[in-house]
Amino acid sequence: MLRDLYHTFRFSAFGATAVLPLAGAAAADPRLTLRQALGLLGVAAAFHGFAYLDNDRCDLELDRSQPLRADYPLVRGALSNAAACGLSLGCVGLAYALDALGFAPRRTAARRMRITLAFGLLAIYNRWGKRCPLPPLTDGLQGLGWAALLAYGAAATGRPDGSLLRWLMAYELVVIMQVNGIHGSLRDLANDAACGARTTALWLGARPTTTGGFHLTPALVGYALSLQAALWALPYATLCQLAPPQRRAAACGVTLTNGFTLTLFLLAAVRRPLQPAAVGMLHLILILSTPLALVAPGMALAPRGVLLLAHGLPLLANGMTYDALRLLDVRTAG
Repeated sequence: MLRDLYHTFRFSAFGATAVLPLAGAAAADPRLTLRQALGLLGVAAAFHGFAYLDNDRCDLELDRSQPLRADYPLVRGALSNAAACGLSLGCVGLAYALDALGFAPRRTAARRMRITLAFGLLAIYNRWGKRCPLPPLTDGLQGLGWAALLAYGAAATGRPDGSLLRWLMAYELVVIMQVNGIHGSLRDLANDAACGARTTALWLGARPTTTGGFHLTPALVGYALSLQAALWALPYATLCQLAPPQRRAAACGVTLTNGFTLTLFLLAAVRRPLQPAAVGMLHLILILSTPLALVAPGMALAPRGVLLLAHGLPLLANGMTYDALRLLDVRTAG
């Protein structure tokens, strides 16, 4: 039962969703209260449930031939499509109900416009993300949907949007294009190719090999590195504008490490002994953790604890996190 809930609601990925409205709120107003943080966390949980349930419904035919999804209740038939539809719509209603409870009483129109935009963009991606002739377009629409969740958090504080929020939204857009267009596309490459799906990796010429690896093209590598360049530049530019010089060096170190792990990931896509899943997970942890360094230092202790726990606990429940850490330990020891 717990395993089915874990897979159905993708708890392992919840940290990436949970931090968005919290980080958006902290970017607009570092005086975020514990009550606001918990309210935003509840909305994030409801949004997360919708995003993944609806995606699994839309991709069900693809997932039935994907070995990585074999244990999922929807794929096994333990959860019906109708039940999944009801649950996903219930998550939408829950998000609006939590928003109406009063943890963020001001700027109601702005909040609801932004959360509605987030739901709408994710719904568009879920339906057409693997059917669009131009996959980077739908990757970008998905990225804008997640970025709208950041903007929702900012509106919940009742404070004006600031430059930090805009930097965070740009970073989230690029993260999603990297995660979906590179990590996810390569992970599912063989199954997507066999089923005729349209993804960024396939669009840029990547093809599965007979040995279980990938054939990468210069176009795909160039696309991945260009996105990574943006993930280097955005945090550093943000800290250059908003932080003292000593924190700029830290940002530079983080972004260089991100780039190094992406390079390993691309090499691992060609050479299976490099464990592409573990290297990819290490890169994901790094790029998803970077925004916390921009907002957590200025937050009060209790909401900062909520932010860090919401980010960290799902990672601790994900076995791939330990694969990534073991890989890091092996590389360091070597």
